[in-house]
Amino acid sequence: MKLASALVSLTLATSLLQAGDSSSLLLGTAVIDPAPLSARDWSVDIKDALELYKSDEGWLRSLRLGAIIQYQVASVQPNGSNGKHFKDGASPFNSEFRRLWLTMNASTDTGTSFNTIWKLGGIPGRETYPDGQRKQLYNYAGLFTIWVNQEIDAVDGLSVKLGKVKTLFTDEYITSATAIKTIERSILANQNMLESNWGVELRYEPIKHRYLFLQLLANDRAATAKLPNHSDSYRDGRGLKGEFGWEDKFFSIIGGSYRFAKTEQGYQNLSFQYAHDFDNTYSGEYTAGANDYGIQALDAISLGHAYVSGDFAINTSIVSNIEMKKADYSSGSGKNIGVSMIPSYKLTPHVELVGRYAVITGQGACNLAVDRYITTQTNTDKWVDSVNALYLGANYYYSTINPNAAKLMFGMEYSTARKGGKDVYNGWTYSSAIRFAF
Repeated sequence: MKLASALVSLTLATSLLQAGDSSSLLLGTAVIDPAPLSARDWSVDIKDALELYKSDEGWLRSLRLGAIIQYQVASVQPNGSNGKHFKDGASPFNSEFRRLWLTMNASTDTGTSFNTIWKLGGIPGRETYPDGQRKQLYNYAGLFTIWVNQEIDAVDGLSVKLGKVKTLFTDEYITSATAIKTIERSILANQNMLESNWGVELRYEPIKHRYLFLQLLANDRAATAKLPNHSDSYRDGRGLKGEFGWEDKFFSIIGGSYRFAKTEQGYQNLSFQYAHDFDNTYSGEYTAGANDYGIQALDAISLGHAYVSGDFAINTSIVSNIEMKKADYSSGSGKNIGVSMIPSYKLTPHVELVGRYAVITGQGACNLAVDRYITTQTNTDKWVDSVNALYLGANYYYSTINPNAAKLMFGMEYSTARKGGKDVYNGWTYSSAIRFAF
């Protein structure tokens, strides 16, 4: 019944949006003022239908399912002035199911909570072009997260999380994939190639949005590439992605966040994260598979600031890495530093404009390959001395009650990469995506 109600509500909400939020419904010759849209928002009905259990009594207090779905298309358009063109067999276009995940959350009256996010496997991903031949990639099945969190009654605000947890480094990556306002995260956030890892997380948050945390983690090779020297056995992306193997290494992240200047219109927020790899022995002598570390560097630090005022927001981050894995040590020390700024403005309750400027510099230590499509489609160098990227986009939110439940996203990004004092890439990437999260 709840699912049927959700479909009816979606149809009704769509009709209201097409007519305008203040429109009335005509029934015969009578004019009937509808109830507020928020009273029957379709996203609320779907979320309610996915809540399997909720009670104020007993040990189990809640149990709910969820889903995260994202499909996107992109077109890479290098200007060609630098001689970097498409790979043999490649077209400008690529498309993929970026995410197709199922979730489950539970909570109890003892302060214990449980979460798991399951990635469905065998889903078509990007196309690649090895040796001039088109190859369809498939996403691996696997666990993004599976953890148990326990609140410690003896210390107000203290909790311990154990299992496979999301790696907390850079504000842009900490923001969930369902909440980020751009189709893809910036090169600044993606260069550490973070995903999720096994370990323990301690968190102290005596006041909401003011916290400290410590993560001690073992990398499980978050990259989805099929490498023959991995200890796991993959089947072209269709098999279950293994977890531990002989190449696992350990690293830690410490960080915190402090929200202040809170008003009815907004707030400001300061944050920091510092990551260290205990087993780093790169020094330019990387062995594929043997040192597949979680943070891709010996040390990394991130500082962030957020400013929100009414319909306007801007997030700024500074990130620096020391001794990047796989960096071109013949031309530099493997160090880089970068800045990103992400402003956004809500034009209407349903439409938001988004921008982003990201710059990163470091001789031979800027990994352009973490851009999702540029080095997939073109012959551009992967390790460069600097990258500048400007993103302009717009998002349409189907629900004003749960904006991230369903949104249509459009974006275009102009990127310039330099190496050895010369441009090695410049051009546009046009992309669009539809994203659901319940």
